[in-house]
Amino acid sequence: MILFIYGAKGAGVEVYDLVKRNNTINSRYSQIYFIDDFMDEKDYYGTRTMPFASCQKYIGDEDAEFIIAVGEPAARKLLYDRVKQAGYSLATLIDETAIVSDTVKVLEGCIINAYTIVSSEAVIKENCMVMFQSIIGHHAVIENHCVICPKATVGGHSKVGRQSFLGLGSSMMQWVKIGNEAVVGLGSMVFRDVEDGATVIGNPARVTKGNSEHKVFHEA
Repeated sequence: MILFIYGAKGAGVEVYDLVKRNNTINSRYSQIYFIDDFMDEKDYYGTRTMPFASCQKYIGDEDAEFIIAVGEPAARKLLYDRVKQAGYSLATLIDETAIVSDTVKVLEGCIINAYTIVSSEAVIKENCMVMFQSIIGHHAVIENHCVICPKATVGGHSKVGRQSFLGLGSSMMQWVKIGNEAVVGLGSMVFRDVEDGATVIGNPARVTKGNSEHKVFHEA
């Protein structure tokens, strides 16, 4: 089995390291490559990176899986759709150090990184990225294409809407609902529901203006 990591920047190399750790235990992947449509095909981070259009020549007779490793939720959806439309399969990656209840549902394309805890009856839907030392409470629901940053906490019975982003060290109270395409700033404490498309920051988290595109990362 070959794994293609779509995204060769910070999140990509973190996912590469996750797969290498897991591979020492389960030996699932014979080769691991990066895909980056903005980089030339070249040696990179101990392996090789290439545009999406070039990956087919590396597959040959082996099966292949893909994983999306970018931190912008809208970009996660775009790349996920591209991979699915091309007829490829998505991997699901769970670090061997993560504590995930047997009652949890983790759907295709998800990444759960090191030392994360996902508690009873939680649901993490397609193509979500849950980063280091995060906590997902019992019965929480994370909708498609979300990003949960390191040390973020999602309270029990909470819901995070599709294509939303929880920043580094942020927390949300139990039973709270975060809408679709919302952004929660780093270190923010969410005590009440957040509307679709809102960006909230602070303790307690309040709506801020100036992010009509709902983007997390802006070019300098």
